[in-house]
Amino acid sequence: MPSVRSPARGRAVALTLAAALAVGCEVSRPPAPESTRQLRVVDVRRVADRPARSPAVWSPDGAALAYAAGGQIWVHPLDGPPRPVLTVRTGRSLSWSGPLGLLAVVDEGAVWTLRPDGTARRRLALPGRAVRAAWAPGSDRMAVVLQRQDGGRVADELWLTNRDGGFRRQVFLPADGRRIADVQWFPDSLYLLVAFSPDGRTITEAWRVRIAYPDRRRIPLEGPAGALVLSPSGRHLAVVLPDAPGARLVVRRLDGTGRLTLAAGRLSGVGWSPQSDKVAYADVSPDGRAEVLVADADGSGRLVVAAFALEIPGPALSVVWSPSGRALAFGTNTGDTVGPIWVARLARR
Repeated sequence: MPSVRSPARGRAVALTLAAALAVGCEVSRPPAPESTRQLRVVDVRRVADRPARSPAVWSPDGAALAYAAGGQIWVHPLDGPPRPVLTVRTGRSLSWSGPLGLLAVVDEGAVWTLRPDGTARRRLALPGRAVRAAWAPGSDRMAVVLQRQDGGRVADELWLTNRDGGFRRQVFLPADGRRIADVQWFPDSLYLLVAFSPDGRTITEAWRVRIAYPDRRRIPLEGPAGALVLSPSGRHLAVVLPDAPGARLVVRRLDGTGRLTLAAGRLSGVGWSPQSDKVAYADVSPDGRAEVLVADADGSGRLVVAAFALEIPGPALSVVWSPSGRALAFGTNTGDTVGPIWVARLARR
């Protein structure tokens, strides 16, 4: 006997299919939470011989890295040789879109978008000099910080654009000439975390800003911060607070409650795991020894990923999680200093 499907059930199925089509027929789940006690380091290997200038960015599938080195943007599959995809002068800011699979590169004030094979290159027409760009995690929008001369001083502006620059809209203009130190997306792709700084580096103020219409809420800070990193869940922050002779790494909720100090030292490269349950960071000693560590966000454990002497001296490291949470790319390629790129692979015990 043929099955009978009710109209209500049919509508539910249609809505489900429509939702799947709206996101490109791709249904993905974040990695399951796991503590540092459940993980081990499988191997640590150097993947880039040429000194990289930019922090590495992972491809959406975690199979490749992109970075700037030697006047080129390189896409480097972990199981193959790197290939140059764009000639640049500096290329210190890169972002890789998950929904679109496109790279965005900021080079000498210009924003380029391109496929990871180097095709479909576009230089976006924007009303100012770009200094950083970040793709939204779930849409085709990109947040771009632009600088313009305003009566002899530099004024920062926050704009939205898309893959070809055909869509452009100003989101935020600091009224008092403050610098925009960082921009990060909330996971819903509807809000941005915008961090402000009097000098372009030390963060003194942060806001949660909706991209579609004026809806801004100030995020409380404990004091001037060296770094402010939003968790992928959008519920917590990792904050690097100056604390002579180094800094403290504090995790907390957005409203400032639930503060917990995870580490202290000469800290850099702070980043949340995709599960939002762990924080990776680097600690560089004055004698040039470095450690890359992963700490549980609840303070329950810690895993030393790598300990080594720096080949190129520098006070800071970049540390970037892969989308799967099973690998970390790190090195002195911070944007301010150059250096090799290493990848550490993690596995469950």
